[in-house]
Amino acid sequence: MNAFAAPYVEWFRFTIEHAFHGARDFTDWHAVPTADTHELAARAGLLVRQSPGTLRVFAPAAYAIAPDAGRVFEFAIVPSDPHFGGYTLPQAPPGLALVADSARAVREPSGVWRLHAGERLGPESLAPCPDAAERGLLPAPLRVRIGLDHALDEALPHRCVVRLDAAATYWKYYLQGVLAEREVAVVDVDGQVVFQRTDEAQAGGRRAAVFVSDRPIALRARPPERFQLRERAAFGDKVLMKRLPVASAGARTRTAVGEQAVLVSEIFVNL
Repeated sequence: MNAFAAPYVEWFRFTIEHAFHGARDFTDWHAVPTADTHELAARAGLLVRQSPGTLRVFAPAAYAIAPDAGRVFEFAIVPSDPHFGGYTLPQAPPGLALVADSARAVREPSGVWRLHAGERLGPESLAPCPDAAERGLLPAPLRVRIGLDHALDEALPHRCVVRLDAAATYWKYYLQGVLAEREVAVVDVDGQVVFQRTDEAQAGGRRAAVFVSDRPIALRARPPERFQLRERAAFGDKVLMKRLPVASAGARTRTAVGEQAVLVSEIFVNL
């Protein structure tokens, strides 16, 4: 029987969520099947369809009910954002990748299968990928493996999700120009983060007053933090900037805060 003549059903789908994007959908990626997965899909007559933020696989109804035992579908997740690896936790060193695997799936009350044991993909998911090119898998910081004979035995379609955590950095403001000469302070409107003024520095050959947060701040596409620049005055603080610029996902350095080497987001302000 021709597989393409059989009735089709949605067999499984997966989505990816990222703390960096908060409540917004994470859609900035596409999935590339391994050579083995591509061959298996062609042989079984599967249809792979991608829409922003979701990959769906459709199969002939008979195959979806009784798939080939032991078969694993594997995809390289290729983000469009070149800074993805920098703001994603855990960070994958060269030769390793984050692997979300249905062998560790947990079924949530909603019926969705989370492809990792913890609430977010953790360090236990780091796995070597030296043979990626040989297996037809693009180099990518994230891979998704789905074996339909693991635990995904509920009604079709099998709905899967991968949840990623975001990195946090210390925020370091460089106040340049006339600001370096004035009695200014960086203030958190919500009172959660305290900025300490450190020794003055040279930034781009110019003198700068430097302020560093007292704790790491989670990186977000749209940070909720509201930091103001204020100047001490005789009759109370004067607001010079109602909302200071926030950390960029790509502007990170590793530097010393106290005696510890940490990730720092450098932010330059000039008035």
